[in-house]
Amino acid sequence: MPITLQPFHNETEVLVAFLTSQPWPYHGNPNPQEANIRYGVANGLYTGEETRTLWIVADGAKVGLIRLFDLGDLTPVFDIRIDAARRGRGIGTAAVRLLAEHVFTAFPDKIRFEGHTRHDNYAMRKTLAKTGFVKEAYHRKAWPTDGVYYDSVGYSLLREDWESGKRSPIDWNDFPY
Repeated sequence: MPITLQPFHNETEVLVAFLTSQPWPYHGNPNPQEANIRYGVANGLYTGEETRTLWIVADGAKVGLIRLFDLGDLTPVFDIRIDAARRGRGIGTAAVRLLAEHVFTAFPDKIRFEGHTRHDNYAMRKTLAKTGFVKEAYHRKAWPTDGVYYDSVGYSLLREDWESGKRSPIDWNDFPY
């Protein structure tokens, strides 16, 4: 199933319906509230100088959402949400590939691209690995969700790795202690 990424144009009602339609268990706020979403739209959380939001569209339907942020840095970061009924079909993998292409072509100053997830979000970790991201960090008790602190894992994709289709390995044993 081919997917596309389409810009979010302050479609507040659609965004509210999407984000409140289901829980998002691997996000810091698994149950976003309508008032908070509206506040975020009004205050640049979804669009702005350093933020872009894109809909993931498959078969003409909005099946997911990506928020790209920290665009003022050399290393932007993203958040992705796929509708629960559409997960496990490769949509996330296709969307992250398209997103990496977008970042490295639309923003020529970006040298790397980061993704972070909870340690127990195996689907996202698999997606990051399949799309060329390299695991480079493990943060203990760094992901708060509803008063519980989970470990998080950080991944990155370097521009030169994306361009070459290769992965730069990390030497996890570079220091003997």
